[in-house]
Amino acid sequence: MRIEFIFPDKLRPEDLQSTLQDDNRIIAEPPRTIYRTYLDSFDWRLYLDGSLLEDSRDGNSHILVWRSLQGKDRSPRLTLNTAPRFARDLPQGPLREQLEPVLEMRELTPRFRIRSRVTGLRLLNRDEKTVAWLKIEENTLPRQRGIRSGKLDNRVVIIPVRGFTKPAKAMAKRLQQQGLIPAETNLMLSVLARLGEKPGSYSSKLNLKLEPAMRADEASKVILHRLLDIMLQNEAGTRKAADTEFLHDFRVAIRRTRSALSQIKAVFPARIIDRYKREFAWLGQMSSPSRDLDVYLLKFDDYRDSLPVAVRPDIEPLRSFLIRHQKAENKALVKVIDSARYARLIRNWRTFLDQPVNERSTLKNAGRPVSEVASQRIWRVFRRVIQEGDAITVDSPADDLHELRKTCKKLRYLMEFFTSLYPSGNIKGLIQKLKILQDNLGDFQDYEVQVSTLKNFSHEMVTEGTAPPDTLLAMGMLIDGLERRQHQAREEFAGRYAVFSQQKNQQQFRKLFASNH
Repeated sequence: MRIEFIFPDKLRPEDLQSTLQDDNRIIAEPPRTIYRTYLDSFDWRLYLDGSLLEDSRDGNSHILVWRSLQGKDRSPRLTLNTAPRFARDLPQGPLREQLEPVLEMRELTPRFRIRSRVTGLRLLNRDEKTVAWLKIEENTLPRQRGIRSGKLDNRVVIIPVRGFTKPAKAMAKRLQQQGLIPAETNLMLSVLARLGEKPGSYSSKLNLKLEPAMRADEASKVILHRLLDIMLQNEAGTRKAADTEFLHDFRVAIRRTRSALSQIKAVFPARIIDRYKREFAWLGQMSSPSRDLDVYLLKFDDYRDSLPVAVRPDIEPLRSFLIRHQKAENKALVKVIDSARYARLIRNWRTFLDQPVNERSTLKNAGRPVSEVASQRIWRVFRRVIQEGDAITVDSPADDLHELRKTCKKLRYLMEFFTSLYPSGNIKGLIQKLKILQDNLGDFQDYEVQVSTLKNFSHEMVTEGTAPPDTLLAMGMLIDGLERRQHQAREEFAGRYAVFSQQKNQQQFRKLFASNH
């Protein structure tokens, strides 16, 4: 546990040491300069988890410290030769085991770097044993990536040795008696505030606040504007391709945009709808191959681990194939993002969204209250889900489940677009129930696609001459396992659908949406 105080500029480290030496046995360490880089993902996963990750450099080594925002270490510190980009880059051990579930597949991004001149003081007890550390930090912000250099708060940090909390608390009390003020915020958060950055500011969620009486065309533009913002926030990361979640969020925003254009009926002219449905369908199609390969690379470890141990090395040529093709597809995608067509799409789409809606419109739903339009549409799509789901039997073809999956996705997007119009607990609970059904339908579809795609990959690898016989046998075993999983998902469907379609759930949908129009 760290106890931090602001260290006044007028006070020198040797002055503090001299003052404390009167009552304590203190040994000073030679001052040293360290550079500390604060790391988090693009979407602030560590901050949202209530923690921060610090990479300290004292010489050539990187020392990783992961602690809570309150200063408590989350895991033992780790010394590395190079800074990690992903949690998977860390060696096996407590830090990786605890960090991986929080960070998942996201890349660590350096937020800023601090230079600190650190004077260490060791507090000893009567047995000449160190019971606490005092670190006097003289902090500055070096110039970096457009950030101006500047002076930061100097701090005194008390770090108790395990099992000796009383001496540290006594020292903290003594510092307060000397007029030092406890630090109210973590230094990282203090620097972020100075830089004008808001931790947790990015989210791929819509997080909209629509008013029930708002015109439906106006509300639709608010939704679509937010989706455009999410797309553009992920554009730069999509170009780099290291962190696959950028492209994922980019594509989800595209899919939601297409869904909004199709599902929020009669609010925009048909020529607008047709034009932008066509353009966003093109963008979705052009970004699909790169994302598909990302997904297979993300799944690769699970694929490998599903095979018998003796066979696992044989699947490695597939990884090389995926990496090679993923790089090529990302280059193709970057060309699309750099194209005149893409620039024109973004420019014209933004211009349309920025235009005020027409006060008078001949379109059926444009001027209606958004709460009425939303409820009517959600209720209609929900009834279609029930109609399609009730028609599915054990003998129904796979296409029927795929159609139901697509209808469920339309319903999910509509509910997420208009969440703010309804009591939070009610609509979020219904979305969660829908998601359970969607997960089953998605698994069923994904396994089918994976089987087909892996068969195509095996043919391509044979053509390229990169598929040894043992690799083809391993891929065959992998395909057999995926087919078994698809069969299992098919067997689970009836139970999942029965839970979703039960009368209690249907009554909740009716109460929330059918009574509002």
